[in-house]
Amino acid sequence: MVVNVFVKTIPKNVGRRNTFRSADFFRNEINFYNVVLKELYAFQEKRKPKNPYKDIGRCYVAYSDGVNDFVAMEDLGQYGFGTASRAEGIGLEDCLRCMRSLGRFHALSLALKDQEPELFHKLVQHHVEETYYSARLKSWYNNFLQVQLDITRDAIARECPGSDIERKVNKFFDCDLYDHMVYLTHTRNQNSVINHGDCWMPNFMFHDKSSDVRVVDFQLARYSSPVLDISFFVYSCTSQTLREAHYQELLEAYHGSLTDLLRDLGSNPDEVFPFSELTKELKQYARFGCGMGIESIPFSLLDESEVPDLDKITGEDSVPIEKIWILRPIQSQAGRLRLIDMFRHAISMGYLD
Repeated sequence: MVVNVFVKTIPKNVGRRNTFRSADFFRNEINFYNVVLKELYAFQEKRKPKNPYKDIGRCYVAYSDGVNDFVAMEDLGQYGFGTASRAEGIGLEDCLRCMRSLGRFHALSLALKDQEPELFHKLVQHHVEETYYSARLKSWYNNFLQVQLDITRDAIARECPGSDIERKVNKFFDCDLYDHMVYLTHTRNQNSVINHGDCWMPNFMFHDKSSDVRVVDFQLARYSSPVLDISFFVYSCTSQTLREAHYQELLEAYHGSLTDLLRDLGSNPDEVFPFSELTKELKQYARFGCGMGIESIPFSLLDESEVPDLDKITGEDSVPIEKIWILRPIQSQAGRLRLIDMFRHAISMGYLD
């Protein structure tokens, strides 16, 4: 018997490992596969839904000690799955596939929390950690965030100086943005779910002959509002043209698939998470997608030649990330407008009020 496996390992370069806090990210992902997903799937297995959620590739073995960490996953390429282009963005059909997949993934959390609250809260308390936005991590990330803020201000000053957009974005940036992102990731209520956490295009794989989708990379898995995943996906992966024409359709695809699986798992979606609650969460939390987009959009515009070789980091000490990931003002007008359009949409929806 032959098993095709894809293995992700922690960097052997100690300086790189320390610079990017690799041990924290691997530990979180390995806890997700070894504990969290097993419990979600065990719960689903008990409830025997007609159409179970199975969009996460199989993990054969995962190990974490901070030095030798690895995750051995089923190689999805052998089944006809591949990633979309990072720079191109994707069309409506693929976006709908991603939104439905997210909805069904979040439904597992909501159903487990509804039916076995003790088990659910034990899971998120002990096995899901915030790896990106936490008061203890501010010194690690905040200088890099300032670079992103400067790039965004530059894009707006060049494309729409003195506009209402400039005024509203500056007001959004007026707070301490890192602290605000900590607040958005740590505020929880009855709607909070286990998030994928890193919903940009490279982490979705599409089947070439069916509508199946697979989701990979759970290093940023977190317990927070479902809107953190939704807004990250919408603002990092869709064009303004698509949002203007189909935003409501994307939300309905997400909520419809969530509702169907919730009901299939034995929970009442009208009580657990009606559409009115999604609307409320969007008003409170969708600005998170803008906070992530100021990082993910400049990254997605990088040319291959601009991506640093992280193994060139010498020594064992961590290096400030803004010294490694060199992000400069966006050169192309199309790139600048992509960043501005994200805010244009958020403002039109009232998410930055």
